[in-house]
Amino acid sequence: MNKIYIIVFCLALVQACTDPFELTRNDIIQEDLVFEDENLSNAFLADLYSDALFQYTSGQSNFNMNLINAMGGESRNFAPWQAPFGQVIGPIFNETGAGVISYWPYDHIRQCNIFIEKLGESSLDPEFVEVRVAEAKFIRAHAYFEMVKRYGGVPIVTEALPIDATQDQLFVSRNSEKEVYDFIGSEMDAIAAVLPGIADDDGRVTKWAALAMKSRAMLYAASVAQFGNVQLDGLLGFPASEAQSYYQKSLAASKEVLDDGPFTLYRKQEDKVQNFTDLFIDEAGNPEVILAEKWDAVAGKGHDWDLTAHPDGYGFSWNSNYPVYLEKLELFDFMDGSSGKVDRALYDDATPVDPEWFFGQRDPRMRASISYPGMIWRGQTAFYHRSTDYTDPTDGEVKRSTDNSFIIPGSDGWRGAGPRRNINAAVTSLQIRKRLDENLPATGTNLSSTDFHIFRLAEIMLNYIEAAYYLGDPNGDMATYLNDEIRDRAGMPAIPKGEITEDRIRQERQVELAFEQHVFWDLRRWRIAVEELDNKEKTRMHFRYNYDTKMYTIETAPGDRGNVRSHTERNYYYALGLGIISDNPNLIENPGY
Repeated sequence: MNKIYIIVFCLALVQACTDPFELTRNDIIQEDLVFEDENLSNAFLADLYSDALFQYTSGQSNFNMNLINAMGGESRNFAPWQAPFGQVIGPIFNETGAGVISYWPYDHIRQCNIFIEKLGESSLDPEFVEVRVAEAKFIRAHAYFEMVKRYGGVPIVTEALPIDATQDQLFVSRNSEKEVYDFIGSEMDAIAAVLPGIADDDGRVTKWAALAMKSRAMLYAASVAQFGNVQLDGLLGFPASEAQSYYQKSLAASKEVLDDGPFTLYRKQEDKVQNFTDLFIDEAGNPEVILAEKWDAVAGKGHDWDLTAHPDGYGFSWNSNYPVYLEKLELFDFMDGSSGKVDRALYDDATPVDPEWFFGQRDPRMRASISYPGMIWRGQTAFYHRSTDYTDPTDGEVKRSTDNSFIIPGSDGWRGAGPRRNINAAVTSLQIRKRLDENLPATGTNLSSTDFHIFRLAEIMLNYIEAAYYLGDPNGDMATYLNDEIRDRAGMPAIPKGEITEDRIRQERQVELAFEQHVFWDLRRWRIAVEELDNKEKTRMHFRYNYDTKMYTIETAPGDRGNVRSHTERNYYYALGLGIISDNPNLIENPGY
């Protein structure tokens, strides 16, 4: 199957001007020709895919790939000069706008509108036109979803304004938050009816992606109705009485994907850790992926996730860039069902901690998602300890080494300390492992080809479970999806139906979807971001190892170099910002700014 790579070489389709005295350029394609040629129309659409904000890839070496995870307090970046540290931890989002997370893509939406209008008027094959227009409508709706999450109601613009547009046409007012969510839902209903179940190119939108989008967006709308407040005369928020209706819409869309879609949870490996690891790098008929942003380093479209996220000590020129907090580790329970939040008195730098229990008995999804001390990676032990105590066999004395080049006498390569970037004061001694390719050669940049899962089946199951919970489990299968599917795949014990609570559902979501750009938005729609993020500093860990007992001692310290996060109540709706407001006098700013 071909892949839709988000790179377009339009100029390869035309010949450049060769006559230096020719005044008519022939290296530009006329608009009326673009929409009368399938190849050129596909090239235009590929640009729309490329411009869509499915994931952040900006920043040197794609450092902003971790931006949303950092915003949600799951992890941060190594260095303050990188946006997911310096522009997330400490700064206050005020009347100047949403800072690094701002998104106001009306230029992108205009391009979508041009494509939808012009292709709809073309003489190309009607089926081709219908499907490609539907794809563009999906991309446009996704842009509105990204905005409504940030700002609430925004102007819904579905026509490309002419060059001579009047002020009334240009200075549009904000639609309500409800109208934006309703627009997304109705668009997904319409395009799901015409999109194919299987795309002709891998990476294109299908019927199932449209339903997945509706599943997610309607769940967000329901949460805002249930946990938020109506403000600005209805411009923001929903009446609480409408929550059930949106939960039902999300439930129905999820159920259609679950019952009729061709997807199953990824279960190719018996080993639970290996299976969850492979889920994110196996692209050979992965049955769980509904829609992915495609990457292929060989084809010239690679990224630097492996380069930046790999632990120090494996040959990558950059590494160890995404430290993970203790608070994230604590969400992963133990395989016997006991809580992952152990008594923090254990972290006194004196009490021995058995790594076979502390790490080895945790939820396998933790061991597949987080790099941790003593794990085996690329055939070697990953070292995150600051020192090693050992008995010197030459004189019988107990000694301590802090030298990462020193091999403990009599050991099988155990080092006195971990590599510098795994243990210094800037790190947390845990790192993101999810999406790393263990077999990737450590050479060059832009070498990663791992796709980004925009929608996968487990999320749809979690959407269904959450909606079903608030609706009173109308189909009686909430526990089945939670236990027989998601937790069984993970190797975790079932939760009795009577113990399935709001908190347990939220915890399951934060574990299953860790580091996949969900947690930050979930905290906001549940309206607990203030509780979890505002004026909070997360926690780092430091490990010492005793080679004689094979135990660690652990101590904790502030995790953000003295900085604290900010997410005030007003930040549930970010400011449009002074620049946007000054450009359009008909826009009303959000409350509190």
